[in-house]
Amino acid sequence: MRIARFVSRPASAERVGFEQGDTSINPRIASKKNAVTRVAIYLDSLQGYGADKTVVKIIHGLVQKGIQVDLVLAKTRPSWKIPAGVRLFDLKSSRINVLKNVLGLAHYLHQYQPDILFSSIHFNNVVATTALVLSGAKSKLIVRQANTNQHQFKNYPSLVALALGFCTRLAYKRVDLIISQSEGMTQDITGFMKADPQKVRLIYNPTVTPDIFEQAQQPADHAWFDQKTSPIILAAGRLKPQKDFVLLLKAFANVKQSIPDARLVILGEGPQRQELEELALQLGIRQSVDLAGFRTNPYAFIAMADIFVLSSQYEGLPNILIEALALGKRIISTDCESGPVEILKHGRYGTLVPVGDLDQMTEAMKAALSQPSACLRIPEATEDFRHESQVEKYVDVFCSLINQEAALAELTSHADVDLAKQF
Repeated sequence: MRIARFVSRPASAERVGFEQGDTSINPRIASKKNAVTRVAIYLDSLQGYGADKTVVKIIHGLVQKGIQVDLVLAKTRPSWKIPAGVRLFDLKSSRINVLKNVLGLAHYLHQYQPDILFSSIHFNNVVATTALVLSGAKSKLIVRQANTNQHQFKNYPSLVALALGFCTRLAYKRVDLIISQSEGMTQDITGFMKADPQKVRLIYNPTVTPDIFEQAQQPADHAWFDQKTSPIILAAGRLKPQKDFVLLLKAFANVKQSIPDARLVILGEGPQRQELEELALQLGIRQSVDLAGFRTNPYAFIAMADIFVLSSQYEGLPNILIEALALGKRIISTDCESGPVEILKHGRYGTLVPVGDLDQMTEAMKAALSQPSACLRIPEATEDFRHESQVEKYVDVFCSLINQEAALAELTSHADVDLAKQF
């Protein structure tokens, strides 16, 4: 029976700062006892923010290693280009059309039987788990948690949070492996989400790629940076309460009292734009603040800013903080759950301030701006987040699951033969 209709078409072959990989099987991968040859990745869409960016980098790494990648999206968006060789399956649905997504993905799985089904973000993980059960496919299911759910679920209405928490915990009982991005997130997965610790693997994001440094050399395309005459504080992220840009604006207003020519640029879009614009006006700093919108090349802005600030209430593993560190920026971050303390090595590579602490954020920003602007790049500071090494960990995890299944099948086969000999 045909479960659902979907459309398949080849993805764009345009480059995104990576060398294109041959889609034949890499000899190193093929040399493993049971190589992973096809990985299916399910997402609701690719909208261009941190979690999506990480998955795109994983896709690039898998393609470079000669693994066939099928990208199944509830709805395609033009935010990201994906490499040649990736097959794109558009379910022509939306994030909220859960039934259509489950049935469409189940149909794909039943037809193509990938070695691995991989998904990211809690609601996608629930869809992937349900679809795999319905499809009858033998694919191994690996899910990636993209944020600390204990905090994330507080943003939903109480009944929605309860239902989503129940479904996510149930899904985590059925998956083969859960990828955690940080030690703090691992605690969230095993504690709040009650997942089996034996199913959890910590793999940091494959954030640091050569294109970061290449794009950092390009112009920022912003008047304040083109003719830089004042110190500039930079922040970036979706304009929503999680990022606590309200705190940042208030701290910046305090900074302006002692450093009048300071400016603040925030990259990103989101539902809080009007609220933040009105707050900047009330604080009397509107002319020194620019909500510059989403930019495809934030690295040019990071490279030219004097300091980078992350003011979040919570995170998973903030890629933008890793990228700012890779580009040698002077960094101030809230010590939120989770990620910053691991990225900045407990304050060795940047200043950590308590979440929501206006006074300490203000003082940290003033202290940072009082120091000479300089590139503080320390290559070993981002060693844990190199693209090549972290993608290799994903491949190893994929292969280990396939090998475990093969070993179990072989053991069962031998047991059956031995049993037959007894009769």
